[in-house]
Amino acid sequence: MRLARLQICGLLVAVLAAVCGIAGAAGLQVAPISLEFLPSSPAQGLWLSNTGSDALHAQVRVFHWTQANGKDVLTPTQSLVASPPMLSLEPGAQQLVRVIRLGVSNPGGGADAYRLLVDELPQLEERTETGVRYVLRYSIPVFMQPASQPDAVAIAETLHWSLLQDEDGIALQARNSGTFHAQLSQVSLLPPGGAPFELSAGLLGYVLPGMTMRWPLKFATDRLPPDTRLRVSINGKPIDQAFPVGDLAR
Repeated sequence: MRLARLQICGLLVAVLAAVCGIAGAAGLQVAPISLEFLPSSPAQGLWLSNTGSDALHAQVRVFHWTQANGKDVLTPTQSLVASPPMLSLEPGAQQLVRVIRLGVSNPGGGADAYRLLVDELPQLEERTETGVRYVLRYSIPVFMQPASQPDAVAIAETLHWSLLQDEDGIALQARNSGTFHAQLSQVSLLPPGGAPFELSAGLLGYVLPGMTMRWPLKFATDRLPPDTRLRVSINGKPIDQAFPVGDLAR
């Protein structure tokens, strides 16, 4: 059945599958953790390896990546293909998967984004004592980059922050009005005269060009005054500038 839409939560998702499977720790490893295509790049490589003690099977699927209603959305695509899409790895083995661009994925010449979902497949022919096996899913971002790329400071100027409140609580929203993606990490809210609230010590997420993302917060409304500000690292580079998040609707 055709997959019409798939929402994703982060760079690496560990999936607990309550299925019959083999014993032993999961051994699927993937490198690198992101891929970039320049206009002159027809293909890139992704290495899959088996660091476990048992053979494994894996599947690689490619999706176009957009964002809507503050969430990530994946849709099937034929602009990129992964070869091979299915593979088996013996213990200690490695396999190169080629990610191939077919034609011009973004005729406008700007940035575009995709995701590779790499799934370890459960093996049903063998059983564990509990009948439970952990299998892994890797979600690898793939970016189509323009020849000229802005630095982190320039990207920061295209991000517009706000705090929203709805029936689910408070959310931090970022809108990207630029033409380049923003990877957000080491994010803290800075209430005036108070201690910072750390939202994410590592990766918070991405905001794609021309799109908006939203992350729920777990703080009480009265702990976030209207002049709260935000500090963030963009694409791995710390930015000293603090971003205003605007007034919080009460």
